[in-house]
Amino acid sequence: MDQLIATIEKNADEEIRVSLREFKGHPFIDIRVYWKPPDGEPGPTKKGVTLSPELFPRLKEAISALEAALLKAQLVDRRAAESVHHPEK
Repeated sequence: MDQLIATIEKNADEEIRVSLREFKGHPFIDIRVYWKPPDGEPGPTKKGVTLSPELFPRLKEAISALEAALLKAQLVDRRAAESVHHPEK
């Protein structure tokens, strides 16, 4: 069931991967930093968080609250925040 949902370039050496994964028959959400070696495939680091799918609604609420705070503080452009592609909508 491992499914890569998104990859976010963090910097020249790291990327953040958002995945839906399965471990011992249980699904989970994995948000993890991957190290990008000069040669070869990126590998996972210990930096990340693994969540039960049951926690997704709370994570989504937290992301929405974060977006509102970033917009209010003018730390992110409203047009850029609204132009994010939502394939399931």
